Amino acid sequence: MAPYSSTAFAAVPPVDGQLWSELDVTRSIGTDLSATAIVTSRFGNDLPNPILTAGGLQIDYLFGRWTASTTGYYVSVRNAETGARKALWLPAAALTYEIELRRLTLSDRNRVEQVEGLPGSPMRYRNRAGIQWRLSDQTEFTEVFATDEVFYDFSKDSWTRNRVQAGLQFRLQSDAKLQIFYMRQNNSYGTLDRLNVLGLTLQIALK
Repeated sequence: MAPYSSTAFAAVPPVDGQLWSELDVTRSIGTDLSATAIVTSRFGNDLPNPILTAGGLQIDYLFGRWTASTTGYYVSVRNAETGARKALWLPAAALTYEIELRRLTLSDRNRVEQVEGLPGSPMRYRNRAGIQWRLSDQTEFTEVFATDEVFYDFSKDSWTRNRVQAGLQFRLQSDAKLQIFYMRQNNSYGTLDRLNVLGLTLQIALK
């Protein structure tokens, strides 16, 4: 079977390899305020493609070691069994705390989101712990990072998902960075038990 095909399958495999891509374009509004436009897409090896496409806007406000964020996404997802598309709206709010220890940055993000468009509009809580190691600013290879994120679904009263990722960040230009990462996702609910993901995130800062 050709990888990343667009064919729908009657039987959904318990494990899938996927490619996730994202473009983040950020513009500073003030000293502590910024806005980021986000476009993302996801493709699977044995699922109807694209699995997901989304566009959103995130506003970040920095105060001390904290960052408060509000985000709104319009999402188009495809049913893994039938390939039928469904439109979702995903508003979210998050609070992130960071500690810097020389070249090391530790972070903890707490996020609450609601999935409008699914029955009952389920609400989820997500906690993501992260670690970043900054390398020399004189090289193109600028950062090593790793995160571990857990999901709590209030409609199921249960922890339903875990995402662990590790990757590298490269400087393409002074205002452009590329993150390449591997992510493992485990699900306790849904049609897929596990995902193995290659991720690409391009970050552009407008001046």
